[in-house]
Amino acid sequence: MNSHTPPAADVAAAGRLLKILYFVLFGTVGLYWVVLEFVAAGLEPRGPGLVKNILQGMGAAVGAGVVYLRFFLIPAALDAATMEPAQRLARLRLYYILCFVLTEAVAIYGFLLRLLGGVPQDAALFFLAAAGLFLLCYPRLPDNWGTPA
Repeated sequence: MNSHTPPAADVAAAGRLLKILYFVLFGTVGLYWVVLEFVAAGLEPRGPGLVKNILQGMGAAVGAGVVYLRFFLIPAALDAATMEPAQRLARLRLYYILCFVLTEAVAIYGFLLRLLGGVPQDAALFFLAAAGLFLLCYPRLPDNWGTPA
């Protein structure tokens, strides 16, 4: 066993931490929607125009960043032949946590849009996008930490 290989307990703990963060943050997306229905029930939609376009642009940019992390950086960290296993584990934790936080931001943009007078359908698109991104970002850690993947 390589001296730089993280113990199995560290890998298991990292996996548990990522899954806990995943489910807590994914659950808050649904909680945002429920809270939003109570808070914004009395709001009358007024078509926020420019704000809507800005939030949609930010949501699209953040979503593209999450897709880049998930489909380019995470697989590169999983397949890194020259990277030490402990470094791989740290990098994977970082990438997954970034995915979760950025995906959460997409849901928050929808929350803001609705609070600023957007129609419920516009906010729903942000929540659906966040749910889809979360489904893409379920944390998966490799079993073979002692050898390059």
